Amino acid sequence: MTSPTAFPSTLDTRSPPANRARIWREPALANAELLRAAYRTHQFPPHAHDEYAIGFIERGAQAYTRGRKERLIMPMGKICVINPGQLHEGRGATETGWDYRMIYVPPEGPAMVLAGSEPTSGRDLPFFAESVIDDPDTLHALYAAHVCSESSDASQLEKASRLIYALRRLMTRHGQGVPRAQLPRAVRRAREFIDASVAANPSLDDIASAAGMSPFHLLREFKKAVGVPPHAYLVQRRMDEARRLLLKGHAPRRVAMEVGYSDQSHLSREFRRFYGVPPSTAIR
Repeated sequence: MTSPTAFPSTLDTRSPPANRARIWREPALANAELLRAAYRTHQFPPHAHDEYAIGFIERGAQAYTRGRKERLIMPMGKICVINPGQLHEGRGATETGWDYRMIYVPPEGPAMVLAGSEPTSGRDLPFFAESVIDDPDTLHALYAAHVCSESSDASQLEKASRLIYALRRLMTRHGQGVPRAQLPRAVRRAREFIDASVAANPSLDDIASAAGMSPFHLLREFKKAVGVPPHAYLVQRRMDEARRLLLKGHAPRRVAMEVGYSDQSHLSREFRRFYGVPPSTAIR
């Protein structure tokens, strides 16, 4: 591998002219998705990922809420980790916003990263009890891996090597084997129904029937367990599927129809709400 890239050691206080974001897939590691963004005014709505969300700030700071009440600041020089399924939202902690890089690792990624290791506490997937992690050496490894993935000059071998090294270091140093709370069965049925009906625009009655409970009871129990109401969860799933299809090179108009929107402009509005920029800017 080439010499590692150094993480910026000084704070750049200049404000970016506008929100900017770029998303790409990394086939070297289970098709993980990577994001590099500069946000001045953007605010993320409450959402959760199926993947591990691992990142770090390059400029400024991000304020975010984990769960419903835990308010945290993600400063420059620390690692941020959000576990799969963990509700969170985020916004700038300063008037000038923040720049950051993220790696979204699907659940099968840790098995690849930890191949040959004994699972911690008998668990196959690591759990991160802390969202803000102070580990400069691992931060530098993650930064070098992210920059390498973005480079058109680096080989797939180098990209895979750097990502696996950095993520393995993070998981073995800070991951724990902690059981995850299971969703109530009825809520799980409701969520599975929404997942299978992304393009169908299901009604509240449809979802409640699939869950085997009344609409009012569903609304209360779903938000209590998932953190957002069914309609917000549906939009999130549509954005997840739209992002994956766009990254595969599908035309935005076709993607809009496949995820349940009547036209491309509706897709673009929702995408901007989640990522701060339209699909044509983020995915090229």
